[in-house]
Amino acid sequence: MVITMRSFGFLTLILVVTALFSIPQVSASDNLLLTTRDVVTVLSGEQLVDSIEVINEAPLNFTVVVYTGYTVEGLSDTLMNFTPGYTFFRNWRAGESQTFSFNVSVSSNVTPGFYTLVLRFRGMAEDGSLHDLILRVPLRVSDNPVVLKSLDLSVLQRPSSPSPNPFNGETLVLRAVISNIGNTPTGFVYWVNVTSLATGDVVYSTHGNSVISPGEVKIEARIPVGWDWEPGEYNVSFFVSSLRGSESLWRIVHVSTGVNYINVSMSRESVPLGGDIKAYITVLSERKLDTNLTVSVWSEETLLMSRTLPVSLQPGTQVLELGFPTNVSGELRFVMKLNYGEILLAQANGTYRVLGYPVIESIKQEFNGSILRLNIILTNPNDVPMKARLIYNMSSAEVLLYSDSKDMLLKPGTTVKTFEFQLPWNSTVEYSFVLVGEGKTFDTESGVVNVPPKPVSTESTSSLSTTSSASGEEGYGSREYLIILSIVVIVAILLVGIILGSKEEKGYVSPWERARKPRTRPKPKRRSPLGRFKRPKLPKFIENRELPRRFKRKPVTKVKKKKS
Repeated sequence: MVITMRSFGFLTLILVVTALFSIPQVSASDNLLLTTRDVVTVLSGEQLVDSIEVINEAPLNFTVVVYTGYTVEGLSDTLMNFTPGYTFFRNWRAGESQTFSFNVSVSSNVTPGFYTLVLRFRGMAEDGSLHDLILRVPLRVSDNPVVLKSLDLSVLQRPSSPSPNPFNGETLVLRAVISNIGNTPTGFVYWVNVTSLATGDVVYSTHGNSVISPGEVKIEARIPVGWDWEPGEYNVSFFVSSLRGSESLWRIVHVSTGVNYINVSMSRESVPLGGDIKAYITVLSERKLDTNLTVSVWSEETLLMSRTLPVSLQPGTQVLELGFPTNVSGELRFVMKLNYGEILLAQANGTYRVLGYPVIESIKQEFNGSILRLNIILTNPNDVPMKARLIYNMSSAEVLLYSDSKDMLLKPGTTVKTFEFQLPWNSTVEYSFVLVGEGKTFDTESGVVNVPPKPVSTESTSSLSTTSSASGEEGYGSREYLIILSIVVIVAILLVGIILGSKEEKGYVSPWERARKPRTRPKPKRRSPLGRFKRPKLPKFIENRELPRRFKRKPVTKVKKKKS
């Protein structure tokens, strides 16, 4: 008998399957899970041939998996019969799915309801270990042959979108699978209803009817999502009914405009009158849509600007730039509306401030001799402080005397700034003040100041006039009076000098010597640390008598000191 290689492989597989059935389980990691998303629905008292998709959720790759048996939770084994289409699977990797076909029949005595069909398998991993696997399948026993098996929703304009949530103006596609699990054709009727969860109102409804033979049929319905649908949650329900009962499934979807956000940010919070200010408009959109942006700017009840701009939206974020008017001071408000036709998609409101120019109300002058004091009165018409710089120049005879500037923060209302200047006597001085800020000239003020000549001393003039009047009364002329007065003053000075010079007190210096000689500081007397020093006397040599005559010394004579 000749055995081919193909026969040998089949024989080996049979031996492996037999071993899986006969060898007891030795792995500690038993009862690993297999899962399915399908529901098995069978008509009470009839037989069903169907298949399900089974997913290997165990973290192992199996070379062979073998079906070993089944049980039904809540139902006796005598009331149901389950037969698999095939009993083993090869090369079943983790996470992969396999199609499992079967034949199931239920007794007519089974009460319609939901049960759980538990299928058991045994698998051999790649390392040779054996594992028990369990698959729990939802089992529904029905007395209605028309069964609604599935309901799916998608968006017609965005078929690849993972979410079935539609935007206003799009079309929602409903697909339902209806199965006739009986053995004879059966007629049915179906309804599609869309209900607002917020209000409970039915915003859309359609229906149809057909006859279904044993097997499956697909029903498709297109639901237009109108612009009059308010954004929010909606319930999409599908009903199917036959003479023996009805089935229904429903899904919740969220309807929105697709334009989720609009925001406005200003380039600056405040701007001087006539300055430049820009608005940056950010729009966040999830869809393509041609819209219109309407912009209105108001000063109290006066409309300053109204513009409508076409905006073609794309999925993502878009930023638009727009200039705002600044020809009126005060707090201005703006309103932005993004519309699709008459439908308002998004809206944003805000304010910005236009500052009026501070002005130099007046300049007041005050003189104190040749010192000029200028009081500059400044007015800020706004209700917020404002930065400014005051620049000034003063010149006389085309010679610049002063030029400087001063930064200041002007509070709302009136502010007084004082400046003092030393000006030359008997001159004409021109001055100018310029108030600037924010790169603009707010106000200017100029003027001319006439400085008077230097006043003459009034004391000598009054004494002369008094003397002149007295001499006129006594009959003397002014010239003679002056000569006599000078002689008297000179004589008085000489007498004082003679009197003071006649004093011969020790250490006294007359005023004439003080004027003639420079004053010097006298040197301090030198004192010995041993007390008062006395010069020693010269010794007397008695032995002079014994010496020869020629060697005799002359006697020492005292020298009288000259009086100084």
